[in-house]
Amino acid sequence: MKNVRVSFITALLIAAASLFGAPGARATVVDLINGDSGVLNGGAIADWTDFKATGSGDVQSFLRVQADGTEQGYNTSGSPLPFDDKAGAFTHDITFADLLTTEVTLGGQNYFKLLLDVAQLSNSPLISLDDLRIYTSATGSLTTTNLSLLGTLRYSFTGNDKILLDASRNSGNGSGDMFLYIPVSAFAGTLSTDFVYLYCLFGTTYGTNGGPEEWSLIVNAVPEVSTFFPIVGLLAAVFSTQFIRRRQLQHVSK
Repeated sequence: MKNVRVSFITALLIAAASLFGAPGARATVVDLINGDSGVLNGGAIADWTDFKATGSGDVQSFLRVQADGTEQGYNTSGSPLPFDDKAGAFTHDITFADLLTTEVTLGGQNYFKLLLDVAQLSNSPLISLDDLRIYTSATGSLTTTNLSLLGTLRYSFTGNDKILLDASRNSGNGSGDMFLYIPVSAFAGTLSTDFVYLYCLFGTTYGTNGGPEEWSLIVNAVPEVSTFFPIVGLLAAVFSTQFIRRRQLQHVSK
């Protein structure tokens, strides 16, 4: 079984997500500087992690952004890149079929599991994620600076919603800093061939510095086992693993 962890706080928040994370709810600040988990607008869950296998085959990077002060961008294979996206192998198109490989079940709800790795200077490690939007479109390699042209908005938190992070909580670049769980229900009607664009803005609350911020897919993910409640967490992980294997077998048999 993979080395995974879901905090007990997250388990509680999962149950509350549908009640307190609906669109239009009051502004939410998820503090991963001093805490481990929080529920965002629309029922997404942000969970601090010390995940260290960012170079493994189960992690597939798709977006890097980098600039001093504030930075923004979205993943695309198009050129020229629209904002502060970094060109290279780590910034490219992904499809909904790619996103489907990250699906996990937590508390009876299905989520797509993404990994964020932040890179800040050791003497200024705080950083804020102040805007996040996920779009789907039939068209790939878009380079527009008009975000409304990226297609159908599937998930977002903007305005006063934000996630606060501390890069010094982990052992340096490449360790991973946050898992973001996006509700699968937000993507109803999306085709497997549709392209997925993740737009992010960092630095409005705590400025950006150092290296790039990197988003990755956690492929064939399973929820993380709680270190506080190992028996409950282990049962949840085993159930989720069996669920994923059954789904894979069903797909193969079709």
